[in-house]
Formats: sequence, C-alpha cells, structure tokens
Amino acid sequence: MRLVLNLVLKFRYFLFSFVVLIFSLGYLQSRSKQNAVHPLDSLYLKLSPNVVKADRKITFRRLSLHLRGVIPSVAEWKELEALPADQSLESFAVSFLKQPEFAEYWGTKFTSMLRDKSKGRKIPTGKFFEYVAGSLHKNKPYDQLVQEMLTSTGNVKESPATMFYIRDGADPLQTAEYVGRLFYAKRVACARCHDHPYISDFTRRDYYALAAFFSQQFFRDGSWEADRYGKTFSYVPRELEVHLPMEDQKNLQDKNNEWNRDNWNKWTDEQRKDYQKKHEVEYATLYYQPKLGLRFPHTDDAPGGDLVRPKYLDGKEAKLKPGEDRRKAFADWLTNKSNDRFRKVIINRVWTELMGWSFFTPLDDWNEDTVVTGEEILNHLDSYFLTNNLKLKELILYIVTSNVYNRSLTKSTSDQDPIRYFSPQRLDSDQLLNSLIRVSDSQKISNIRERNLSWLSGLMDKRPYDLTGTGSVRIPRDNLKEFSNASEVERPAPYHTILSVFGSGPRVDISDDISELTIEQMLTLMNGRVVGKLVWDFGNKESLVKQEFDQTKSMNAVISNLYFRLLGREPSSFEKEKIKTLMLKPDTVFDKDLLQDILWALINSQEFQHIN
Repeated sequence: MRLVLNLVLKFRYFLFSFVVLIFSLGYLQSRSKQNAVHPLDSLYLKLSPNVVKADRKITFRRLSLHLRGVIPSVAEWKELEALPADQSLESFAVSFLKQPEFAEYWGTKFTSMLRDKSKGRKIPTGKFFEYVAGSLHKNKPYDQLVQEMLTSTGNVKESPATMFYIRDGADPLQTAEYVGRLFYAKRVACARCHDHPYISDFTRRDYYALAAFFSQQFFRDGSWEADRYGKTFSYVPRELEVHLPMEDQKNLQDKNNEWNRDNWNKWTDEQRKDYQKKHEVEYATLYYQPKLGLRFPHTDDAPGGDLVRPKYLDGKEAKLKPGEDRRKAFADWLTNKSNDRFRKVIINRVWTELMGWSFFTPLDDWNEDTVVTGEEILNHLDSYFLTNNLKLKELILYIVTSNVYNRSLTKSTSDQDPIRYFSPQRLDSDQLLNSLIRVSDSQKISNIRERNLSWLSGLMDKRPYDLTGTGSVRIPRDNLKEFSNASEVERPAPYHTILSVFGSGPRVDISDDISELTIEQMLTLMNGRVVGKLVWDFGNKESLVKQEFDQTKSMNAVISNLYFRLLGREPSSFEKEKIKTLMLKPDTVFDKDLLQDILWALINSQEFQHIN
C-alpha cells in the first residue's frame, strides 16, 4: 500500500512539474508580445487587485539599483529615451544581469548572508567573495553552489568554498545552527543546551544529530602533517580524538605515544622548530576524516558519551553507507527536488530584496506559527525556479519583468500597503558608494574613510537568454588606494568608512547589515570627506563635465545632464526657475561653483538617497 501511495505521489509531482514547464515555455514564447500577461501578474492580482504601474524612468532607475547596485549612466538614460514607448525594459534587465556589477553587488549580499570576512590567517584576501560572486556571474545553479560549499575540502586557495566551514573553525555545532537558518529557515540554536522550547518535536539529541553531519572535518592554519601515520589511519587533532570510535582512539593514542617517544622527545628545540616549519600549511586547509563522529555530551542529570547518529532537519534519521561522506548525504537531502522548503527560503530572500515585502519573516525562521503571505505566488515562483534549474538570474529576470515589480509608489499617507504599492527604500551602503563613484568625474574614489562622527544589440531576438556574465568581477584586494566599486572594499568594512557609516554590517551574524537612518549618515553626506572630495573635484579643468560643457557651450544643458546622472530626470519647472536665480554668469560661461552647489544639493536630496 505504501509503495502504491509513493508511486501516486511521484506521478502527481511529475504531472504538476510538467504542467508548470509547459506554462513557463508558453510564457517564454509569448513574452515578446507587449500585451502578453505575465503569469506573476495574474496571481498577484488575487492578492492586490489595484496595482498601478510606475513611470518607466522610475522603474529603470529602480532596476539598475536593484540588479547592479548603482544608478544608470547618462548614456544608459539616453538609450532609454531612444527605446519605443511600448517596449518593455526586459532587454535592459538582461544586459544588467550579464554585467560584472550584478555579480559584484549580489555577491556582496550573499557573502553578507554567509558572514564572509575578506581577510583571515592564511586566507587570500577576497577569495571567498571571488568564488561566490564568480558563481553568480556564471549563473551557476543555486543548488550546485550550496552543494559545493557543503562538500568542500582542501585549502582555501584551491578550494575557496571551504571558507564556508573555516569561517567558524569547522565547528559542527556552529555549522549546524547556521545551515539550519541559512538554507532551511529553522532556528535550532536553543536546543544546544536543552530541548527546543519553541519547536515541539526538536530535542537536544536532535540538535546533536544534525551537527553530526558536520563532525567529520577539521581545519588547520598552522603546522600539520596530515599523513603522518599514512592516509588510511585516523589521524586527527588531539581535541577531536574523543569523537573517534573507541578502538580508533586507542590506536591513535598508541601511535602518538610511539611517535613522540621515537621522534619529538629526542629532538632539540631547533629540530622541533624545523619540523614545524617544514609542515607549516601554506593556506588554511579543511580536512575530511570519515572515522570522526560527534558524541552526545554528559551532563549532571542526563547520560551521554555515545556517538550520535545523524538526523536531517525534518526529523528523519539518515541511512548512511559505511564510509559515506555525511556532508554529501545532507547536501543531497537538502537540495533534493522534493525539498521545496530549501528553494522557498532563498526565493523569499530574493523577493524581499526586489519587492520590499516578504512571504514570511524573519527570513531565517519559518516555524509552526509562521503566517505565509501570498503562498500561491511563492508556490508559483518555486515551480518556475525548479523548472529553470535553480538559476538565480532566471528567477530575478522573471520577477523584474512583471508589472507588479513596476508598481508605483503611493501618494496617500493613510494607505501604505507594501503589497499594493512599492515602498521607497533607502540606498544601502554599496548602492550609495557605487552611485557616488558613478557621479564623480574620475569614476574612482581614493579614500572612503570618514571622520569619527549596453545596451545589447539584437537581444530581443535571443530566447531563452544566456545570462552567463561577461567581463571580470572586481574583488577586495590588499592595500588598494582607489576604488571603482564597493565590491573592492574589504569586509567587514573598516570602522568609520562610508560603507560602515551607512550600515555595512560586522559580518558576525547572517545578513547583519543595518538599514536604519542615523544622524551620522546625514552629517556624512552633508560635510563628510567622500562627498566633500567628490564635490570639490567636480568640474575641474580636465573633468568629464568640463569636456561636456566645451561641447555644448550651455550650462543649462550640463545641469540637465547632472539631474539625469543622479535622478534620471530633467529639472522640474520650479527647479529651473530656482536655478535661474542662482546663475550669476551667462549660460555660455562655465560656472564650476554653481555645478558643485547643485551636485551637493542633489546628493543630499531624498530623491537621490532612495529607490522609488
């Protein structure tokens, strides 16, 4: 009976996936028609029937900031103007997704989620960021990225995915807690010391059973001879010996005693130093030892000491073959097609970034009491994501080409529904720095420390799109003096840099960037060093804006382009009249001071500082 039931369920799942595939292919074939209804829009209307589209220029700026973390260039604004009014922004979205800036900006978001720190002992600067951003740039499937991190081994230079574990010293308990939150939205940390008070069926032993998946690894960044007793022998650091089976413990202790007696105890201090130097690892290295396990701890009032059998987050015990890599077994379970929760957790994160509201919150805690908003939409996106091989760029493109992404802001103070209306978002620290760099004449900023307070020709004819990135991704580097993108700054961002002032987090917890407005941020934009230097250099003799004036011989034209650079629009009638009163020289005479004043005012405007 159970076999028949399983076959029926599998058939239903196959049939559902097949229907979704046909539905999605139909959409892909029809979306060139401007009047085609996006499937997401149809579902969204059930949730919020009165969605109004925003002006195309507003959506274009929003799209650039969300996908690349930077405002559009003047040239891109001109390309938008040349685009027929009835044509969608889809070609721009594809172009943005293929550019390195997408991988740099979203790579920063993902490494914040993964708590990456650019520098560490025997870790090449920016190596993990390069790996994550590079994976996004290649449009690597999300399940493959997670599989690579969870099953990684080796040194960080050759296998940068190992930084996922090395970040926490390969500690199995810490790893279990973060894996639960990151990939399954399940907070299990409370069960480290006692049965979980909020998850009724999750005990302390379940916690250790989850951690047991990650107990067969350790890392070293000092002296270590991995094959001292041969490749088949269970040689592990002394602090992990207790987690070996008793027979292996005894064999290892005998081997250690024998080796110390015949070698270490006979050597001089100089010989010992030479040995340690000879076996010093060049880069931090993650080792895998299949004999290792995890023992349930003794307490005064409870027994322990036995090796725990691994158990998945859904409570099912793992059926492992002898010598099987537990991490691989867990990764296969986690990324299995039947595990929609794994996909929905990352879909919720992406949706929140783009749409400004979440299917469920907190993003890392989907529990028994969680109320899911728009569940039908979440299920639809999951089906689309699965059909497209868990490629994040495909998911993002699908969302941003819908009318619901293009929804307008509300002008009503009483109706601020984030589902019906787009909620204005303050520029995050990376968007702000990247946009300031784009505004600057040099396209680089030399010092980010503050005071202590293409268009693609023929694109529309190529479907399905190849969203593999083009160009090189910029990464954090040592002793860099000039920055062309926020991705080049080490993380956590150094104290009192413009990034840290505007909320770039300490990378202690998952996505711990801060979005709250502070007095220090306002003062930094008004009289900080970065903005001050940018404004001071704007309009110099060799600057781009001076060259622009030399071509047009019109200050009004230059000012109009400056508005386009920052806000994506011409000055309003009121602003034009105000500027007239400030112009003390003829239109044909270059006025550097006036340009600098207008630039400073626009940078400090709410319109520039927000995504609308």
